Amino acid sequence: MQISQLDPTQADRFGSTHTLHYALNDGRQIVLLSGVVNVEMQSPGWMNENAGTNLFEDDLTIELALPGDLVPNAQRFRIIEAVPYLSLNAITGFSNVGWGVTEFQVAKQEAGVRAVRLEARVAVSRSGEILRSVAYYITLVGEVVG
Repeated sequence: MQISQLDPTQADRFGSTHTLHYALNDGRQIVLLSGVVNVEMQSPGWMNENAGTNLFEDDLTIELALPGDLVPNAQRFRIIEAVPYLSLNAITGFSNVGWGVTEFQVAKQEAGVRAVRLEARVAVSRSGEILRSVAYYITLVGEVVG
């Protein structure tokens, strides 16, 4: 599943978004991004009480825009260090409870980026759970290039 903050048709999937960036003394920038993303991930066994209790896992990619005043015009941001965090925010279901974020990372590109791509693996129980939303918090250290 791919969700992008750069896609105007998906704008309503992002809530409580916050960004902050600050120039460090050595010319690098520290950038903080946080918010909530509506994912609406349903297991294939939704509404099937005999679907079993194992987990349905799926890849989730969330593309997050960097602040426009940080990377104006043709400039890019080269990520040197990234500390991402992704957690479950809202879940619903009716039977065997089970969900999780099993891994996450920020995709780095040497040439620099205009948006941050958070890649994760999420899971819900096959017996009827829905992952409604996730919350993210990302700290980046990098430099503006170009």
